[in-house]
Amino acid sequence: MVLSKLSLLATLLLLFVSCQDTPKTDGLQTQETPAQKAASLYSMHCAQCHGEDGKLGSSGAKDLSQSRLSDAAIIQMIKKGKNAMPPMEALLENAENIELVVQHIKGLRK
Repeated sequence: MVLSKLSLLATLLLLFVSCQDTPKTDGLQTQETPAQKAASLYSMHCAQCHGEDGKLGSSGAKDLSQSRLSDAAIIQMIKKGKNAMPPMEALLENAENIELVVQHIKGLRK
């Protein structure tokens, strides 16, 4: 009898907890803006060779602040790589992330 009451209590408690809303953060969203996400993706996948400002040139990487490639050419380079640069399409995962990185790269131009 005591065991069944404990089981019932435990079940009700689990049901109650699972039905609760997720906590709110005073109405503030902690989601990244597109520019923040673009900078984060660039930092994770590009800055090691190109540098945060695009000028590092490590391992033969081009100075992105001097680049005048079109969006299509940048996308192609990101997807397929060139010379020592490996393809980055799989790391960036989708077209939206690639486009964010393209926009960030264009923002590095002088």
